[in-house]
Amino acid sequence: YRETAERTLDYLLREMRTAEGGFAAAQDADSPGGEGAFFVWSPEEIEHLLSPDEAALARALWGVTPEGNFEHGATILHVAEPMERIEAEHGPHVGELIDAAREKLYAARLDRPAPARDDKVLTAWNGLAVAAFAQAGVAFERADYVTAAGEAADLLLDRVVVDGRLMRTYSDGVAAHLGTLDDYASLCHGLLALYEATFDPARLAAARRLAGEMVERFADPEGGGFFFTGSDAPALIARTRELEDHPTPAGNSLAARVLLTIAALTGDASLTEIADGALAIVRSDAARHPQAFGTALVALDMLVRPGRQIAIVGDLASADTQALVRAARDGAGPNDVVATGSPDDPSVVEACPLLAGRPLVDGRPAAYVCKHFACQAPVTTPEELTGVLSAASYSISA
Repeated sequence: YRETAERTLDYLLREMRTAEGGFAAAQDADSPGGEGAFFVWSPEEIEHLLSPDEAALARALWGVTPEGNFEHGATILHVAEPMERIEAEHGPHVGELIDAAREKLYAARLDRPAPARDDKVLTAWNGLAVAAFAQAGVAFERADYVTAAGEAADLLLDRVVVDGRLMRTYSDGVAAHLGTLDDYASLCHGLLALYEATFDPARLAAARRLAGEMVERFADPEGGGFFFTGSDAPALIARTRELEDHPTPAGNSLAARVLLTIAALTGDASLTEIADGALAIVRSDAARHPQAFGTALVALDMLVRPGRQIAIVGDLASADTQALVRAARDGAGPNDVVATGSPDDPSVVEACPLLAGRPLVDGRPAAYVCKHFACQAPVTTPEELTGVLSAASYSISA
């Protein structure tokens, strides 16, 4: 699973990243060699480019056959056999051969006419990419992923906000079209993930600001939930709602999720009430068709099984603080939130009220495990924090 995630993200960095740090909207299937020509391989090319051992692996692992699986006997490389079987047949060093074969094919592909790329940056899609890179950066200890997330977020905040209004697209230096609910919710989601990856208070402050604008422009105070278009958008016959997940999360559900996360970090109960209203309008549909409401169900789990708040106070550059952060991340449940920063820094406390009033302990970094902002006694070692997080008294319960 890690390999699949990393190769997907590496592809985005290698082929879809724009010069300004965002991610392009699409890559064409066509190229001067014909549809799919950039991506497929013939048996002859495999034999010519790879060593005999590598070519044998390509045939076994990637399904390269004389008949092919695409036009004119070409093959779209795919995982045709489980790695366990390949390792049993070719030995324990098969991974090195696969990496070498892949690099040779990448190098050869650079000589092919590349397909066109739509360099338009879509705010919602880039917000989701920010979240993915930030989360993967923490999980896989990949600083380059976190950096990429930050640069994409900076592009959106610096260039795609016009006169205080988030826009939907950015292309050739121009931001256009008023942002929709998806754009606000997805960017908030990305900024919150980036905050949990870096603990930069500016990221949380930006997410809170955008969330406030999202509620102001898109929330329905009478019927609950969120409209797809903002109150400042051109008037339509009716303001519609997008409630079901499609290839991307439904804006209404993702909005609920980010509001619940912000509420956990700030103690703002009004955001929980708004999220509750957004989930209430999809309750019956989610029960009948859960596969179409995955994002809503994630948010609903956060609502009915609220997690813990783990507040770590200390200098982020300190090894002791970082040790507590690692223990918190290892022990946190899916609905828990982690916040870190110096309680003496006004910007930290203003962005994240969870850290307010949580002093160091005898000058040492400390961790406070809280539920609804009521905290246990602070601990100062990773071992103590692990014990608190694993204790049954503070486990998540329905």
